[in-house]
Amino acid sequence: MQGTMAKESSGDTTKFIMAHELAAIRAMQEGQRASLVVLAGWEIGREYLIQEPELTIGRSPDVRISINLPSVSRQHARISFTKKEADEYYEITDLNSMNGTRVNNQPVKTARLESNDKIQLGDVVLKFMLQDAVDSQFHQEVHRRIHYNQLTGLLTLESFKPHLVEEIKKRGSGSHFTLAMTDLDGLKKVNDTHGHLCGSKVIQEMGVAIRANLRPQDRAGLYGGDEAIMLYPSTSIAEAQVLAENLRQRIAAMQFEHEGVPYSVTISQGLAEWPSHGQTIEQIIAAADGALYAAKGAGRNCVRLAGP
Repeated sequence: MQGTMAKESSGDTTKFIMAHELAAIRAMQEGQRASLVVLAGWEIGREYLIQEPELTIGRSPDVRISINLPSVSRQHARISFTKKEADEYYEITDLNSMNGTRVNNQPVKTARLESNDKIQLGDVVLKFMLQDAVDSQFHQEVHRRIHYNQLTGLLTLESFKPHLVEEIKKRGSGSHFTLAMTDLDGLKKVNDTHGHLCGSKVIQEMGVAIRANLRPQDRAGLYGGDEAIMLYPSTSIAEAQVLAENLRQRIAAMQFEHEGVPYSVTISQGLAEWPSHGQTIEQIIAAADGALYAAKGAGRNCVRLAGP
């Protein structure tokens, strides 16, 4: 048999999987790989693959797995792959951390890791796992559903804010970043004229446009409704203005249609630079939000910068 067959049973159609398809599924499942999955205290559901023979976990931005929390030491623990004769395994070593390292709730200096062991570093709990690609895909999907808005693909506000906190904590000499607040223009008209399903489609495409406009280091979240927030690390407000203008043009060029009737939307944006326009999260968001209102007041479909 060369193709996929269907078997009728009690009125239902059951797909018959061919031998080569089963072989592909088994091959995907048999490939075991080591990883750490966050259970509590940090980005719940996030998976860190262990691909090197040795890696360090800590608060420092220079370590392989960086967890920027006060309860985690700068270099907290090391995970290494060990091979002794025919025995191969992973072990964890505490690096004289302030709050210690615990495995299955027991304090350890060095300990062999078994699959499903729970590792506690300060307030963070990780699970060490040896899993196949199917398990890994499951944990990636869990992480996506927890931390990302399903309609737009943007970070939830709760998941966006830690990135903002991390940027502020860097506080290096001459360091800066720009925050952008955005809001769709004309969404209410779309909802009233074409219905809320069309409005949802516009918000979805806004998310696509924002994500396409991001650089690898940038982050974007859904602030609420059709309002988004973007973080441009190590970026001056002048540099961010170019990115914002690119996004404005991208969204203005989008064309929609409902029952043969075309329609379009635009976007207004407000930018503020840290620390010039605010030194706390509340201050920098308020400054960007104020610039957004200025853009709305200037006729919409434009970018405005926070004042001095």
